[in-house]
Amino acid sequence: MIKLLRNIPKSYKQLSSIQFLFCFALATGSYLTVFLQKNGFTPAEVGFINAANFAVSICAMLFWGMWADKLRSIRKVFLFCISIAVVLWTFVPASVQIFVGPVLLVYLLIPVSAFFRIPAQTLVEALVVQNCAKEKIAYGSVRFWGSISFAIMAILLGAILPWAGVEASFYLYGISFLPLIIIIFKLKNTSADSAPGKGVPLKEMKFGLLFKNYYFLTYIVFAIFINIPMNTTVSFLPYLVETVGGDSAQLGLVTGFKALLEIPMILLIKPMRRRFPLPVVIILAGVIFIVEFILYSGANGMAQILAIQALHGLGGGLMLGAVPDYVFAMSPEGLNSTAHTVNSSMNSVAAILGNILGGMLITFVGIRQFYMVAAAVIVCAVIYFSLTLLFGCKVLKKPIPTL
Repeated sequence: MIKLLRNIPKSYKQLSSIQFLFCFALATGSYLTVFLQKNGFTPAEVGFINAANFAVSICAMLFWGMWADKLRSIRKVFLFCISIAVVLWTFVPASVQIFVGPVLLVYLLIPVSAFFRIPAQTLVEALVVQNCAKEKIAYGSVRFWGSISFAIMAILLGAILPWAGVEASFYLYGISFLPLIIIIFKLKNTSADSAPGKGVPLKEMKFGLLFKNYYFLTYIVFAIFINIPMNTTVSFLPYLVETVGGDSAQLGLVTGFKALLEIPMILLIKPMRRRFPLPVVIILAGVIFIVEFILYSGANGMAQILAIQALHGLGGGLMLGAVPDYVFAMSPEGLNSTAHTVNSSMNSVAAILGNILGGMLITFVGIRQFYMVAAAVIVCAVIYFSLTLLFGCKVLKKPIPTL
């Protein structure tokens, strides 16, 4: 066993450790909606808070992504962002009782923390994907460890928070990120950094190349539309849990089960890529999500929600394994971090629209009808994306990007 561990490449162990620790800590940040719900916020109010959260993150991800490419160091930018995020996020429970003039502090603190917290996730993804490509490591084999750690923490939270209180998740967020901060801080001038060396002036970075890419632009439009329902499903799932008689503090059991089901699909990405282009894998994930959302509209118990989450795990695993590689394949040299942050920023645009419209829709028509509308939106998104691929291949004669 010891000999086997010694034969594992150092870069693989390094990147897997980063992915494991990040997702382990990330799972603790999944309880914002539950926290707001238990403090008396309505679905519409939760939707507007989440929308403000993502509105700030759009500018933040573009800002930090460009700085990562400029400094040629994702590591440095990530360390700065996550250190500030840890401090701000731990103050969220207290902020719900504090007024700044006529406004609750929580309305200000959550968006401010998002300026640092949400880009950190994109930066880690860019760091890992970029270095997997550099070291000839299959990204899915590294992302696999993230799903395992997320599932472990989510299941633990599902058992702990019903008696410890949802507020504990915010404090665990800060504690859980400390090991990762220490590890990445020590990774100076290693393969886990983007490209150590002299920074590049912003005026010399050819951002226009990214936006002249047909497949990148059409994918971004697809990403916005499919993520409108995807983001709102995560935001408003606690309301469905309570509708069927469950305790929203047990959300960790649901998300943990989902993360476990992501694992086999992430591992299948590499053999699937040999037979299908990455966009086809993404379309398959979209079809799975359509079925999932339709089933949510008729769920009548926690057991059924858990069963339906199996579909979300399968579709999510395909997305997690395929999307980062596809974005990386489309990005010009030197703009990898920017491409990932543009993609994440557009996802935030979708989250803003989805949270505002979703909160209002749930208020007026109910949670079950909301899921039917979400399924219809994904149907339209998948059809659009399929047509853009056909047009690119058959009419424009452009080969589909691949690694």
